[in-house]
Amino acid sequence: MDTENIAENKTPEFVTVETRFGDIEFSWEKGIYMPVGLLGFPEHHVFGLANIPNSSLDQFKLYQSLTDANLSFIVAPYNLESDVYADKDLMIAQKSLAINAADMAILMVVTIRSAADGQGIRLSTNVRAPILVDTGRQIAWQHVMGNDRYPVQMDL
Repeated sequence: MDTENIAENKTPEFVTVETRFGDIEFSWEKGIYMPVGLLGFPEHHVFGLANIPNSSLDQFKLYQSLTDANLSFIVAPYNLESDVYADKDLMIAQKSLAINAADMAILMVVTIRSAADGQGIRLSTNVRAPILVDTGRQIAWQHVMGNDRYPVQMDL
């Protein structure tokens, strides 16, 4: 075994990604691993979560692939007080993914579209398939909720 090559292929401590919001530095150690990737993007497994450097977007985060600078999503952290999800459905999702309740964070993927009248933009979020993050293990899954009461596009 050639130990010199192993040392040369060391994982970087930080990754700077040229995002649509400018260069953002991510700690590789704080990356979020997705064993099966996102729906439609199964080959992408490591993501970073960052604040968007624009004060008008403070309520959103950037979910950025750390291996493909062209793949990123705007996400909205779920507010537990909003009651969008029934506690029972969250508990089922948590148990099916073996996430401790205290370690579960929920991110909803945001879609930005032009408004129907062509004036401004329309924001919606996918409530049916949120990203569930086990913050203790830094692992995430995009979980399709079994209850069909949750829309794929819910206006924000």
